[in-house]
Amino acid sequence: MKYRARAIGFGASLLLAGAAFAQNPPSSPNQVPPPPPGEATPLPPPPPGNVPPPPPPTDALPPDPAAPPPAAQAPPPPPPPPGAPMPPAPAAGMEAGSTGATMPTPQGQVTVNSGPAPATKAGPPPSFETLAKGKKSITKEDAKAYPLLANDWLYATKGETLSKSAYEKWVRQSGAGGQ
Repeated sequence: MKYRARAIGFGASLLLAGAAFAQNPPSSPNQVPPPPPGEATPLPPPPPGNVPPPPPPTDALPPDPAAPPPAAQAPPPPPPPPGAPMPPAPAAGMEAGSTGATMPTPQGQVTVNSGPAPATKAGPPPSFETLAKGKKSITKEDAKAYPLLANDWLYATKGETLSKSAYEKWVRQSGAGGQ
C-alpha cells in the first residue's frame, strides 16, 4: 500500500509541476536578458509604430551604360539552337505506376523517368524434397536456393526450420505456385 501511495503522490507532483511550467510562457526571442549589476542599462529600441519609414534613396547619377542591367531587368536566356537534339520520348516499356518529368535547363530539356524496379521472375516453386535435400525440413541455408522463400523466411518459418506441411501452406498463401 505504501508503494501505491508513493506512486500516486509522485504522479500528482509531476502533474502540478507540469501545470506550473505551463503557466509561465517562455520569454520572447526579442526580449534581452537584464544586464549584470553595475553596468549601464541600454535604451530599449523604439516601438515599431513610432519609427518613421526611411526616405527612398535618390540617385542623382544616371546608371552607367557599361554596367550590366539589374537581375530583374536581365533579358531571358536565348532559346536552344535549332540543330539541338530533341529529348527522347518516354520509353514505351515503362511500368505502370512509373512517372516521368521534363524540365527545361540552360543546356536543353532534361527528362527524368522513375518507377519501381521490374519484378524478377522466380519461376515455379521447387518441390519440398528438392529444397530439403532428403531431410525432414528445410533450413535457412536450403531456402537460399529459392529466392522467394529466402526473402520470406521469417514469415514462412516462425522458427528455425520449415516442415513439409508448412512449406505447402506457404506456397498456397504466398502465391508462389501461380508464377
